[in-house]
Amino acid sequence: MKKLTIFFVIAFLSLPFFASSQEASRNGILDNWSINVNGGSSLFWGDLRQYDYYPVYNYENERKIAFGFMLTKKLSSAFELRGQLIRGDLAGTRRIKASYFNGEFNEYNVNLTLNFSRLIYGDNPCRRLNLYGIAGIGFIDFRSLKKGLGSETFINSRGYSSQGTVKEKMQTESILLTGFGLKYRLDKRFELNLENIWTGVNSDDIDATREGHKYDILTYTSLGLTFKFNLRKNPSAFVDCGDRVKSKDKKATLGEPDYVEDPAVKAEREAMAEKIKALETRVDNQDAKIKELEIQVKALPSDVNVDALRESIYKSIMDTLKRNPINMTMTSGYLQFSVFFDVNKFNIKEEENTKIAAIAEHLKNNKNLKLKITGNCDQTGSIEYNLYLSNKRAEQVYNVLVNKYGIEKNRLSLEGKGKNDPFSGNYYSVNRRVDFIEQ
Repeated sequence: MKKLTIFFVIAFLSLPFFASSQEASRNGILDNWSINVNGGSSLFWGDLRQYDYYPVYNYENERKIAFGFMLTKKLSSAFELRGQLIRGDLAGTRRIKASYFNGEFNEYNVNLTLNFSRLIYGDNPCRRLNLYGIAGIGFIDFRSLKKGLGSETFINSRGYSSQGTVKEKMQTESILLTGFGLKYRLDKRFELNLENIWTGVNSDDIDATREGHKYDILTYTSLGLTFKFNLRKNPSAFVDCGDRVKSKDKKATLGEPDYVEDPAVKAEREAMAEKIKALETRVDNQDAKIKELEIQVKALPSDVNVDALRESIYKSIMDTLKRNPINMTMTSGYLQFSVFFDVNKFNIKEEENTKIAAIAEHLKNNKNLKLKITGNCDQTGSIEYNLYLSNKRAEQVYNVLVNKYGIEKNRLSLEGKGKNDPFSGNYYSVNRRVDFIEQ
């Protein structure tokens, strides 16, 4: 047990270093704390244990009540460090030995949790349900009284005076614990969690009996409620899922098809969509004019400087478009179209595919051209979630260019700016976009 404890402590202390250094640098010491209260049942596994759920006598019920409290510090999206206190009762019966015991315990432990859902499905700060593992070390204080089954005669005790009549100081032993849990995210501050923890005790004394089991074990199955708090009022400490979404505006999980959009936001989005559509029509008209002018240029006399004339025509058209306040970005003399997205979504809308197709055609016609695909979000929601969402938007456009149109990967790069580069302070819909920046 001693060697196992040393190995466990080394592994336990080294686990946090696997947490992302980038995440650690963003989070201050006062960020990402939470408290949890929980309650459930405790169950003893040892020498005095009947291993069934059909007690003959009332005092044979081996499942007892326990409750706990936790203070948690989130180290990264994968790891959490927790300090835990569990208080409860224990009981066990052995009919063949004609004896039973009742006891009480206080458990103090420090444990780490590892988010398995993140490892399997990737990092999504707005995932509702997460599975995690638990491992920790600590101490347990216990007191127990062993009596004859049916006769109620005193047999043995721990933490009691002679004959088990007066309570004395509890006996203390070291423990190792492991377990697993499920947590369900209610909103940015509250979570429900269901846990099952197995605690191995460095003792065979909990049931006041030393026989076949070298180490006693107890389990704690609990349901808890977590409240997250933010001591330094850091706006990035909480994940606010959605670009412009509040709990009162939805009936479904964020991002699901049956999400109900706020009417005012919907009206604003539709109005902006009309403006963007009108601008696209203007751009199409300009493209037609360009083609017409190019035909005329080809018919010019040979002594005319065609390149200079073409540059002058393009400059005139671009200057006209640039004066329009809708999201048009000029980079290296090339007009960049943005791909726009709905609230809290990163799937590409059907009407936006023509823009990506145009970019792909331009890339094929300009073999040396390289583009940076830059994702953006509007100004609402947390920094953490908007960075995630902006990266997903950029990845979707990247995948279409590479997988559908065969653009070489080395000609494209990705960047997620979150909500750091808004185009408009009033029209949020134009900020939910992907830009193409010439490299």
